[in-house]
Amino acid sequence: MAQHYPQDSNVQNQEWSKGLCSCGPCDTCLLGTFLPCILLGRTSYRMQNPSTQAVRSFNNDCMIFCAIQCVTGCGWVYTTMKRGEVRQQFGIQGSIMRDCCTSYWCGCCALIQLEEEVKARHSQVPITQGYKSQTDGMQMPEGGSPSQPATSGLSR
Repeated sequence: MAQHYPQDSNVQNQEWSKGLCSCGPCDTCLLGTFLPCILLGRTSYRMQNPSTQAVRSFNNDCMIFCAIQCVTGCGWVYTTMKRGEVRQQFGIQGSIMRDCCTSYWCGCCALIQLEEEVKARHSQVPITQGYKSQTDGMQMPEGGSPSQPATSGLSR
């Protein structure tokens, strides 16, 4: 099933917010280098759920990337596809050939750049989860009367 991502119609021909060799936070660099499937899963989850703060790293995209990489050694093909999705979503300049070369020659850098781009672009999206108001109002405990104050057991 194809996913359609909202794109800001005012944003066209944008550049990547961080360079390819701009290693972000240490944990992102380590994930990109040693567990790229986890980083790709995290990035994909952020793309699909931009308004959430909690991130699930182990998901379908993580497993697909891991399977492709382990069986064929061609995980860079899946990374190329994800780069194309991010470029399309955010109106970033580039081409499939550039994505392909970037993903093939420096896959960990490509994944780190994707993660940082999605985090930066989605940091401006308002958070829609969090506090949920109660619709049934205040509840009174049984056996108590609102006219009688509670006693603490202390008397003068």
